[in-house]
Amino acid sequence: MIFIVLGLLILFLIWQFKMFKKYALSVDRFKLDVPARYIMVNKERIIFEEIDFVTVRELEQPSALEKVFSRSASSVYMAEVSFHLKSGYELACKFNHKGTLYKALTQLQPFVQINANVADYKPQVGWVAILMVLIILGFLLSML
Repeated sequence: MIFIVLGLLILFLIWQFKMFKKYALSVDRFKLDVPARYIMVNKERIIFEEIDFVTVRELEQPSALEKVFSRSASSVYMAEVSFHLKSGYELACKFNHKGTLYKALTQLQPFVQINANVADYKPQVGWVAILMVLIILGFLLSML
């Protein structure tokens, strides 16, 4: 019996590691410097004037099962931003959080043409989590 439990625990830990690797480690390093008017994707620096337009593509999202049982996938939103340069070169950057993506797009919007609705990437309030916290607090207060 203990071997079955240990086997299931090992399988669960392997699955957690795969989810962490898939959603947390697969993003690119992105830096946006608005005063200096450039972006950096990994180690590649591009000034705003070189960018023709920007597109956003949604990638495969975590399943409901992954969101429930994996901490690394619970608040993940996978998207790829493509920076289309005037030279014809395209540079892609992966994001894994809606908030980070929304912040980057809103800061870029005055300077670069964005071929996407930026408001679609605004993070939503987690009403279920807030409701659960209120229920737990109400339960704890009723016990006093």
